[in-house]
Amino acid sequence: MKNKNKKGISIALIVRNEERNIEECLKSVVWSDDIIVVDQSSEDKTVEIAKRFTDRVFVTEPKGICNPDRMFSIEKARNEWVLLLEADERVSPELAEEMLGLVNDPTRDEIGYYIPVKNHFLGKWIRGCGWYPSYILRLVKKGFVDFPPTVHSHGIPKGKCGYLKNALIHLSYSSLSQYLGKLDRYTTEMAKELYDQGVRVRWYNIPLFFFVKPLYFFFYKYLVKWGVGDGFYGFFISFSSGLTIFIAYAKVWEKQIKGDE
Repeated sequence: MKNKNKKGISIALIVRNEERNIEECLKSVVWSDDIIVVDQSSEDKTVEIAKRFTDRVFVTEPKGICNPDRMFSIEKARNEWVLLLEADERVSPELAEEMLGLVNDPTRDEIGYYIPVKNHFLGKWIRGCGWYPSYILRLVKKGFVDFPPTVHSHGIPKGKCGYLKNALIHLSYSSLSQYLGKLDRYTTEMAKELYDQGVRVRWYNIPLFFFVKPLYFFFYKYLVKWGVGDGFYGFFISFSSGLTIFIAYAKVWEKQIKGDE
């Protein structure tokens, strides 16, 4: 894989307090000749562990989400192609082989590739709830993709993109405490974005914000996206999807009553 006559793929990770995950993630990409770790001021041993695998570790201020540092990590890459990862993700040998084959194929004209994701929740691979294959744009060519610095925003490609066959393994949540902690951070960011967009909780939109939208997301995930097929796992994920919307608007309301308006 490290043949100097072949194009390489840079690996870019955005991390914070990931000492439990980052080692196994980096072990899965040791085939890369360029690994970039952007650490958002971790308070654990994340940086120490990362430096065992690469000297390309950059420390930035904490932001709560990855996207604000996506473009920064891409700019630091030495290769033309960049694989964007998170610490709880793993790259199989099959996926690595597929990616390297594509970027070294002179007949291909794509500027990015969507990768299917096998999302795991408390150790179980979730097939419903829209969690699989859940394609995401992660293998990108420098200069041809923009990532807006907002929560849950996706890459915006500037050209033709393809789809990979082999999946990225995402060991998303190993405990409910971890899941609820991330839900709290994401709803805070979502509330800030909504508030900055001018959204306010008024008597006439309470039913929409706190009943219609949360129920819609629950039933969409549970029935339309077949979360019911994953048993109680699917029910919990679907319920928490609706709860995320409820809490985000509740935090908007909190900003109002605290006089942030």
